[in-house]
Amino acid sequence: MLKNYAGARPGNTDTMSTIDRPADIIAKSGPSDAIVKNAWYLGAWSDEVTHALFARRIADEPLVFYRSEDGTAVALADRCPHRKFPLSSGNLEGDVLQCGYHGFRFDTDGTCLSVPGQIKVPLSANVRSYPLVEQFGQIWVFPGDPALADAAKIPRVPWTSEWWSSTGCEPLNARASLLIDNLLDLSHETYIHASGIGSPEVAETPIEVERDGDVLWVRRKMFGVECPPNYAKSTGLESPIDRSQEIQFFAPSFYVLHVRIAKAGDTGPGFLSKVVYGITPETARTTHNFYGICRDVPRDPNQKPFSGQRNTVREDTECLERLERWIVADTDNVPEVSIGIDRGGLLGRRMIAEMVRREASG
Repeated sequence: MLKNYAGARPGNTDTMSTIDRPADIIAKSGPSDAIVKNAWYLGAWSDEVTHALFARRIADEPLVFYRSEDGTAVALADRCPHRKFPLSSGNLEGDVLQCGYHGFRFDTDGTCLSVPGQIKVPLSANVRSYPLVEQFGQIWVFPGDPALADAAKIPRVPWTSEWWSSTGCEPLNARASLLIDNLLDLSHETYIHASGIGSPEVAETPIEVERDGDVLWVRRKMFGVECPPNYAKSTGLESPIDRSQEIQFFAPSFYVLHVRIAKAGDTGPGFLSKVVYGITPETARTTHNFYGICRDVPRDPNQKPFSGQRNTVREDTECLERLERWIVADTDNVPEVSIGIDRGGLLGRRMIAEMVRREASG
């Protein structure tokens, strides 16, 4: 079954069946603000990057994005080595980026081509270039050790270019781990998103959890249940429906929700969609929430299927920003209480904590 989904690998399966007391894990791994550096992060959607300078902080690294004249995407450190002026406030002259303060000039690989007032260019005047891969309308960057930037580890998510899709990026004034918690425990749909994608059965239905290396699966299948308003609008179905949610989380930062909706008892393909999230830390306590909805319908520029995802994202943003403020204000660090429905989120926390420890140990 795993082979049908993005980037799944056989073997190394670690289920949660032996974990009877979720609180035993949560006591060791609460909502962390640590950032894994040696990982691929979604840095932008392809349509965000043009032949113009575009600043974005990724994993607490200031980057400047742009495209060369042949259309190749570039990511450099957004800091001139001369006086630390942001290069994103400079100018592009063809493929050459010129600092707007003193005129240092840089090639697309970060090489300093010239400096004012002298012929010799100091070797230390070069700017860091970040590993970058563009695929399926996504631009991925690697903020850690370039020697570890294995492009084979980038999640393969073709639906953003092959299916009808709508994408966006919502700033989130909260740590990335809170958004990961939110997405790995969809029982909140019943309450936070009751007017859009929620129904009572989401919170009531047990989950299955499975780990495959650095990929986490959380599955929930519902039969003969209420059809939420957004699904009624997008499919034309009425209650009762069969509904499945299969979460595929690529630690530490990318998420795909494989959704199937069908009339109750219909064993055909039904209505398929992929809900994607790039959960990219901006800083320790702010996040770029890249989101997208992809549907298995032809791409037609003249038609725009209904999507309520923007409102769903905003509802989550309001909730998580309130939670971030509350966590920061909780100087007593009162421990959380966890239940069975938290198994996916707890394992996700543990996987990221393992990455942080590996990185710290070198």
